[in-house]
This record gives sequence, structure tokens and C-alpha cells, in this order.
Amino acid sequence: MAQRMLTHRTRPDSLRRTLGYAMIAAGALLSLLIVVLLILSTRSQPLAPPKVGAPLGDFTLQNLNGENVSLKNYAGKTVLINIWASWCGPCRAEMPYLEEYYSAHRDQGFTILALNAGESRDTAAAYIEEIGATFPVVLDPRKEVVSQLGVNNYPTSILIGADGVVKAVRIGLLTPELLERTVTPHLSR
Repeated sequence: MAQRMLTHRTRPDSLRRTLGYAMIAAGALLSLLIVVLLILSTRSQPLAPPKVGAPLGDFTLQNLNGENVSLKNYAGKTVLINIWASWCGPCRAEMPYLEEYYSAHRDQGFTILALNAGESRDTAAAYIEEIGATFPVVLDPRKEVVSQLGVNNYPTSILIGADGVVKAVRIGLLTPELLERTVTPHLSR
């Protein structure tokens, strides 16, 4: 009978130990799952052609000073991504309008991110200096981002609200009237 009690006693201890290890393993697995989900949720969305009403994925390009600039750097701001080239007549025509609008509204949580498509740093910088633009400029010399965005015509502008959602996509020249009508309603007052 003493032997039976000993066997009976060791089984619950063994079962408790096994359950304890299983709970530790389940806790570790749950912790790992939470970490993976957090990492995946903080990763940027892949870049794809813009859709009004949806967020635009992130991208990183170099500015005229060779520094990396990401779209996510402008989170919480209204951003007008303007895709341009110095050889493009309509792009050249709208740049003074963009500079004027930027200067008037940058204190309202607004910025322009001028994305040069396919030109060298020297070419883009020379043109920006020539017109006296003060808004941020990034370079896409191999047009990789431009291609991912599905842009084939210049200028193309993508308006992103402070909430990170695409508000408008415009192919062609932005006039002062179009800037006022399209962008101003999305600015902080």
C-alpha cells in the first residue's frame, strides 16, 4: 500500500511539472507571436500605385544633399508629392506655383516633396537653384519609386492628408486655383 501511495503521489507531481512546462512553452510562443505581430504592424506598407482613400506605402530616396528621406518622416503633415523632371514643360510651368503655395502654407502642417524622376543630382539641383525653390526635393534617378507608383506622365501629384491617406491624384499641371481647391481643404487651420 505504501508503494501505491508513492506512485499516486509522483503522478500528480509529474503532471504538474509537465503542465508547468507546457504553460511556459505556451507563454513563450504567445510572446513570440506578439513580437512578430508588432514588428509586422510597424513595417511600412509596400509601395503601389496610389488609390484615393487608401494609405500610400513608404519609400526612401536621397535628397539633394545625399541624405535619406522617407515619406514616413512627414507623418502627421499634409504632403503633396510632386513627380517632375526638368525637361518637362508643364513641370517647369507649375514649379513657381508650387513654391508660392508652399511658402504661403508650410506653417499649416503642409509640405511639398518634389520627386525628381530619372535625372542626376546635378541636373535636378541646378534647376531647383535656378527657380529658387525651397521645398524638399528627392531623387529617383532610376525611376524605381516612380515605376512602383505607376507614374508614366509628368507632372503627377499625389496629395496625402495628415492622416496618411491619399486624398487626390492629379496628372498634369497644378495651377494656383487647383492647388487652392485641392490642397487647402486638407490643411490645419
